Amino acid sequence: MSANSRVRHASTIVFLTSAVLFGLSPAALEAREETDGIVPPAEYASLPSNERLNDPGTTGSLPNARTLSGFSSLVSRGAITLRASAPTNCVPGDLREVVASVAAKFGPVSVESTHRSRGRNWRAGGARQSLHLSCRAIDFRVRARTRGVMAYLRAHPQVGGLKMYRNGIIHIDNGQRRSW
Repeated sequence: MSANSRVRHASTIVFLTSAVLFGLSPAALEAREETDGIVPPAEYASLPSNERLNDPGTTGSLPNARTLSGFSSLVSRGAITLRASAPTNCVPGDLREVVASVAAKFGPVSVESTHRSRGRNWRAGGARQSLHLSCRAIDFRVRARTRGVMAYLRAHPQVGGLKMYRNGIIHIDNGQRRSW
């Protein structure tokens, strides 16, 4: 076998291996043979246009961050900010959704307090049987007019305890219906 035919044979093996690995069509293989050693251009799959990125027919059933609702989505978009000392994974889902609905209706919400230890609750001036101790209460701020927010919260049956402190923090919990 001459040097020229060895190079051509090696080139064919590399091309066939690439064809198998990259899924080239039989037409591409025929074009390779017809053009006598000229490699056909690469074939690329087309990506959907920006208008079709949110089309379920194009993307399947994957959720879109813009269409998701609820507490976690609002946190990820920055509509709800959380203090590092205010864990929300232990808070009942109905209270998280109330806070999410406040953020959606009235604007950004800042969660200031959720679960507290006994010592932290005592230092914060919390009640001895505070629902913060069992992670059943949320203290938060909202920049909207508080009268509207308080009326909105009173209309939610999930809200038991409701209080607005002088510093603008609103307390909600899922205990008995009350205010103080």
